[in-house]
Amino acid sequence: MVASTVLAGLATARPEAAAVAARGLGDLLAVAAECAEQCGARGDVPHLPETANRAGSSRLVTQARRLGDALGVAVAA
Repeated sequence: MVASTVLAGLATARPEAAAVAARGLGDLLAVAAECAEQCGARGDVPHLPETANRAGSSRLVTQARRLGDALGVAVAA
């Protein structure tokens, strides 16, 4: 899955690069979640649980939780 490779790369970026890379990442996760919901995809995305388990309700965290739910990945809400 191309999205999982992209997401893993962004999630492991250096902290200063991650701030720049995170722009638009919530939108990418929303598209990934929509696709997973529509096609019934299952599986793990590296580092998704860490993002989904962050405190707050930013678009990034909200969509990471949504994608985790769609993929059947155990994330805390």
